[in-house]
Amino acid sequence: MTAGYEVVVVGGGIIGAAVAFHLAEAGVRRVLVCEQAMPPGRGATTRSGGLLRQHHTARCDVDLAVRGISAYHDWAARVGGDAGYRRTGFAVLVAGRYADALAKNVAAVNEAGGRSEVITPGELAALHPGLAVPADVAVGYEPDGGYADAVTATRELLAAAVARGVTVAEGVRVTGIDTTGDRVRAVHTNLGAVHTDRVVLCGGAWSGELLAALRDGDGLDLPALPVTARRIAIARAATAHSPGALPIGIDDTLGTYFRPADDGGMYFGVPLDPAVDPAADPEPMTGPAARAAATTLVPRVPALRDAPVLAARVGFDAYSADKRPVIGPAGPEGLYLCTAFSGGGVKVAPAVGELAADEIVHGTTAPLLEPYRPRRFGAGALIESEFPYEHM
Repeated sequence: MTAGYEVVVVGGGIIGAAVAFHLAEAGVRRVLVCEQAMPPGRGATTRSGGLLRQHHTARCDVDLAVRGISAYHDWAARVGGDAGYRRTGFAVLVAGRYADALAKNVAAVNEAGGRSEVITPGELAALHPGLAVPADVAVGYEPDGGYADAVTATRELLAAAVARGVTVAEGVRVTGIDTTGDRVRAVHTNLGAVHTDRVVLCGGAWSGELLAALRDGDGLDLPALPVTARRIAIARAATAHSPGALPIGIDDTLGTYFRPADDGGMYFGVPLDPAVDPAADPEPMTGPAARAAATTLVPRVPALRDAPVLAARVGFDAYSADKRPVIGPAGPEGLYLCTAFSGGGVKVAPAVGELAADEIVHGTTAPLLEPYRPRRFGAGALIESEFPYEHM
């Protein structure tokens, strides 16, 4: 671990994997990925529903999602494998009073180069007969929407990165950073020091803790970033839907989301107390919590009424104050943050990895990443939705 590396990537989830892959693709051969010695299943990647959608209520999020999702269409040629990508269509349902806002957000997707349209409740029900769609909702639809398997995508990114010379250090955790003057010179790990000029922090739920340690313990000049760990959860029910019966979806009227599974079942979000200690094991989901979440969704997916809940995933993710990622240089020269994706990392990971790698290697400035800079918190320039709904 005393060998030198051009770049050390902290965190081996889908964001860290994407950054490492694109660094290698850009010609950086001495890249070390420290996967932070986290037990399997704690991080957001292994607990993600993997929804691939372009629809958002802030234009910057739309632009980044369109760029990210397009990468999944070209995955086999560029990365290898298929990332578990399935095209199912994506539907967003909002109360009728938000119809104008919905139309504006749909237009933003099309202006950014994606495909989206406003359709009627009846048209949605005809496309996906597993849904019960009331007549008083407004519906946005994306025919290219779908889902990816975040774990498969991460493994394929890391395998492709390793084939290009990247080293993945399993069981290695970065605990500190050394600087000379105002420049990164090395990182401390549980196995010793690693010399490097550049560190990319992709630590997810553990980023806030590490940033605080770097600021308070190592004395680095870092801004106090409002990045906190939150508990996330998703459950799977055996609904026995036929192929195409369900799209992936967000129902803003019910405040939940869902997606089909390959075996005819479905996944759905389960709200839990978000307060969490990321150093501890996540408490498992309870039966009543899973059943309450399923009951909430029954008016939209009637098959959930009697379907048994067969599986549950509970893990941690990092959320920022405005629930948007934190991407860009911060503190000493050579430190780059790429964290706090607030539940939305899978769909944008390929785009963020490519754009961040280009900034790190070539010193460019990516306009798509400008809204997400760490400085926005100190400047009081949090990202806000231009055309929000009740929950989005």
